[in-house]
Amino acid sequence: MIDKTNITGIILAGGKSTRMGTDKGFLMLNGKSFMQHSIDALKPVASKLIIVSNNTDYDVFGLNRVNDSIENAGPLAGIYSGLKESRTDYNLVLSCDIPLINSDVLRQLISAIDDTSEVIQIESNNRKMPLIALYSKSCKTKFERLLNSGERKLQFAVNQCSVKSISLNKNEAKFTTNVNTKDELKQLKRMQIHIKYFGKISEITEITEEQIEFSGGDVSALLKFLYSKYKNLESNDFKVAQNQELVSENAKLTGQDIALLPPFAGG
Repeated sequence: MIDKTNITGIILAGGKSTRMGTDKGFLMLNGKSFMQHSIDALKPVASKLIIVSNNTDYDVFGLNRVNDSIENAGPLAGIYSGLKESRTDYNLVLSCDIPLINSDVLRQLISAIDDTSEVIQIESNNRKMPLIALYSKSCKTKFERLLNSGERKLQFAVNQCSVKSISLNKNEAKFTTNVNTKDELKQLKRMQIHIKYFGKISEITEITEEQIEFSGGDVSALLKFLYSKYKNLESNDFKVAQNQELVSENAKLTGQDIALLPPFAGG
């Protein structure tokens, strides 16, 4: 795999967010802004990160922020601006409205690097996604020429390059969920939680694990839901772990992995 020192992460945050009504990069999900989710996905695979936005509020993240070279020209201009600033051959591009994106998806793009492809993009649910893609630095010259001729369509520009698509399976597709409206954000906030039951607790539930949909809150709210589902659960003593760490019932529900553990020996 290409060394991450030769990869720059470029996060696009220059959209007007007209359907959302507010800057999407600062929307919150599971205790983190959309922008922070993008940063966290890119950091393990890229040595340098660039935010493309004219909004100086993004300076709070402490990263190199560059303005759009051509204002109001859409994501094509945003990618061009990032490539213009980049000093590496390979560049991972993300729009800031894909908060479930993770490093594993991005590693698939890096693993697909070859000697001929200038753009390697994700394909998810039969939809090509040039805003989750790896771009060669060589695309900059082509994009500049297209922009100067008045072209604004990103997919058209991508098609002028040597392009390859990497298809995700159904389980991976959820990580590319794009959020454009308040309704989509509300739906996304209904968390998909993976719960594991151990020892005597699994005897009560009669299963060892399950996936449930829950709207968030704190751990006590989740437990109330489980008590209504498993009548004998409330009368039994157990501990709760969230993302492999023991938590109290007052803890904010931030993780997607919950475990119900029987009392430990000795206390």
